[in-house]
Amino acid sequence: MRRGLARLACAAGAAAGVAMAADTVVPLTAQELDGQLIFQKADSPSGAQINARIGQGNAELSGQAVACGNCHGEDGRGRAEGGIEPPNILWSELTKPYGHLHTHNGGRKHGPFDEASFKRALVQGLDPDGNPLDPGMPRFLMSEKDFQSLLAYLKRLEQVRDPGVGETTLRVATLLPPGGRGPGGVGDLGALGDSLQQLLAGYFSTLNSTGGIHGRQLELVVQRLPAEPMAARESMKQVLASGVFAVVAPYAAGMEAELSAQARDAQVPVLGPLTLYPEDVLASNPQVFHLLAGVPELAQALGQHGLNSLNLAGQPLLLLHPDTAGGRAVLQMVSEALAKRGLKQVRSLAYPPGASDAKALAAQVQAAKAVALMPLGIGLDIPGLARELHARDHWTRWLVPGPLATRELTALPADFKGSVTLAYPSAPGDMRADALTVLNALLPARPDNRPPHAMQVATYGAAQLLAEGLRRTGRDLSRRKLLAQLEQVQSFDTGLMPRLSYNADRRIGAMGAYLVGLDFADKSIKPLGGYVKVE
Repeated sequence: MRRGLARLACAAGAAAGVAMAADTVVPLTAQELDGQLIFQKADSPSGAQINARIGQGNAELSGQAVACGNCHGEDGRGRAEGGIEPPNILWSELTKPYGHLHTHNGGRKHGPFDEASFKRALVQGLDPDGNPLDPGMPRFLMSEKDFQSLLAYLKRLEQVRDPGVGETTLRVATLLPPGGRGPGGVGDLGALGDSLQQLLAGYFSTLNSTGGIHGRQLELVVQRLPAEPMAARESMKQVLASGVFAVVAPYAAGMEAELSAQARDAQVPVLGPLTLYPEDVLASNPQVFHLLAGVPELAQALGQHGLNSLNLAGQPLLLLHPDTAGGRAVLQMVSEALAKRGLKQVRSLAYPPGASDAKALAAQVQAAKAVALMPLGIGLDIPGLARELHARDHWTRWLVPGPLATRELTALPADFKGSVTLAYPSAPGDMRADALTVLNALLPARPDNRPPHAMQVATYGAAQLLAEGLRRTGRDLSRRKLLAQLEQVQSFDTGLMPRLSYNADRRIGAMGAYLVGLDFADKSIKPLGGYVKVE
């Protein structure tokens, strides 16, 4: 698998005009990794307590509150903040033979540090000449083993880079869908995957042709997922562990939980996964940044519409979900959200994954006396169920997340008028002509000037978000810094979708929907107002 990934990286790099990474980083030793944990979090790998004393009163507190990296930065170079100027503590800086002059601390001068004087500074708060350090510098209480680990890491810190970060290159991966037909009428996934690879390679090539980002050329690592689910999960895991800096626009349908868990374990940022089911915005993985609302968020927008415009507060609303672990998880998320919004009679009905029996489901809907239905998963024959209910003289409203609707839905007869409301995360009006022109130039030619596929739009948006995050982070790049910068993105305009905004608790960039009604007389959609935010 690793040799395959390397070949794919080379092929994608050549296609994108990428200079391949010639520089490699020696992995940290076990002791240095322990020291990294102490430096960044003041956590002892051995389980021992690390405490700190601070100020003239020697107030003692947990070392986690004043970890080295908190003030000196994860790179150890120090940044002035709040009137405090933490110094550069890279080992090459500390051991300069001519010592240091601290102009911000009363002109304090001292000679170079060595291991013994560094320990004294850490424990007693004294510099090599015996002068007290700045009062803001904690004095740490830690075991000798933890101190030696911290020292080992500090000596390597200047050379430490996150996986995928070279001196002149940056390795970014993507996961392409397998071949064959996709679910829910997606079409030929193999051809779609080829277009996504061409899009990313072309976009990276454009960036690289103007010098890359902060002097690094972007190298695209491509892995097409196998069709067999277990093999696809293993392939995903190996890509995340293959030494890439981040993953952009990975195909994640049916593997959302695995992608989230593996990204968390590997600490790999993931931007714009291609899925209909983003994680709950309040419990999202900090490594994963979604672009648009998925089925759960669209369902909430539809529920709010039902409450405000369709008088469904006290009426039975039936949520139709696949009888799978994922389907039940989405059901729970949506049910709780709708109940909080004031929908008092939210009920559920499971259907077998893969194929639904319209007659059997219609009987259960009728028995539940539901006046509104909301599908939450693929594999449900919505038009067939609607016709079967119509034949039984049971009229219902349909509140359907747009990505779950198929073309067959528009073929229902005219007397279904007013019964179907759809919710979409974006709309054609979001697409500016200039942005669409750039996107089309990166894609294979399409017959009849058809608009780009939703996955193509999302992939381009994810690539733009990655580039924006890298530019903001700067040359001194790390995964943690990238995440911090992405959390500060507000109203980012891709030119193709609603503006994206994130923060420390928000990992879905555009939390909202456009609501439309289906007009079965002329087979068209009718907007029902503008963009509705989901809070």
